Amino acid sequence: TGRGGDGRPLTDHHHAHVMPLDLDDDGHLEHILIHAPMGLGSLAQQAVQALRRTWTKGGSGDLYVAIAGQGDLESLRQLASPFNLRIADLLGPPAGSTRWTSRTPFVLPRHQKRRGANTMEGQLTAELVSRGLPAPRTIEVLPWTGEILAMRHAVRVRRHPAKRPPVDTGFAVRLVFDTPLQGPLSLGYASHFGLGGFSAEPEG
Repeated sequence: TGRGGDGRPLTDHHHAHVMPLDLDDDGHLEHILIHAPMGLGSLAQQAVQALRRTWTKGGSGDLYVAIAGQGDLESLRQLASPFNLRIADLLGPPAGSTRWTSRTPFVLPRHQKRRGANTMEGQLTAELVSRGLPAPRTIEVLPWTGEILAMRHAVRVRRHPAKRPPVDTGFAVRLVFDTPLQGPLSLGYASHFGLGGFSAEPEG
């Protein structure tokens, strides 16, 4: 839930990312990756393993949940085809990738300004640095065309009024770095709940 043992919210992204995924590429979400950069202790793992059901907004009934696997990120690369292909997009190649493109909308966590730290570039760079990652060499906002167009239908706002973004606007973004990065990479508002996810582009 993003809170420590004392009940206070965790900072600096030191908590789990819940990433809904379409690993069989059929246009429907059927897996959820819980990525915890700091690792999960035994109690947290027991809580995940105890989950049996979940729900969808407007759904007709329960969704039953089963653990498909657990381990480190490299173990995900060992999944059978076609799952391993989608995981490769999420993680990038073993040597990393310098080019990352939005796979879910990037939503600004603060009001966008024309100059200063709260430009889109400033907010993206600050968050990357807060995660111990380098600043990008270039940031490109992509047009809503082709495969990217489907992202416009993503839910961009959390239901609790106090947890909504400053502006309900999503962007498709391409980031280019000087040094290769490994994923998963999620940035911006609600990046711990599926928004702001990036996929690695092939090198070369």
